[in-house]
Amino acid sequence: LHPVVHEHYISGRKSVWLHLGMTGAVIEKLPDGETHGPHKLPFRLLNEEEMKDLFHTYNDLLNAGIKDGYAINCQYQDGDLIMIDNLAIGHKASPEAHKSAEEQGLRIMHRTTVHAVQDFEPGFGLPIAMDPYSGNPFGEGVWLGGGIGFKWDDKIRYQN
Repeated sequence: LHPVVHEHYISGRKSVWLHLGMTGAVIEKLPDGETHGPHKLPFRLLNEEEMKDLFHTYNDLLNAGIKDGYAINCQYQDGDLIMIDNLAIGHKASPEAHKSAEEQGLRIMHRTTVHAVQDFEPGFGLPIAMDPYSGNPFGEGVWLGGGIGFKWDDKIRYQN
């Protein structure tokens, strides 16, 4: 679990951390004193329409960054190495990246993740991790476990 909006631990800048292909749930912290669901928790899950709205808004934000010149497009070559600060840089694959190997050729990417200097705690008393297979503890709303990700646009082919 992690917050959608977080403060970068070095720069102090606020950033959005949302994966459009792997996010299976978004938990909202309710105002103090409000509870929701069978366990009367101070949280609720976004429903399908809210998730679609959030994901489309975020995708539009990423696309605007590309259109307005706040992005780069990398044409990879053998031996290239690209390093990004995953907690501060929004990124997404181009539509071509989701084409089949027959259409675009074989695409192989090796990814390395460096452990952060501190745990990325979600706050509000939520645990750092939850078992996504144990069932939805929050009641109504979207809860997809196992890294499947919420399908927020039927026109987009997902390939994670």
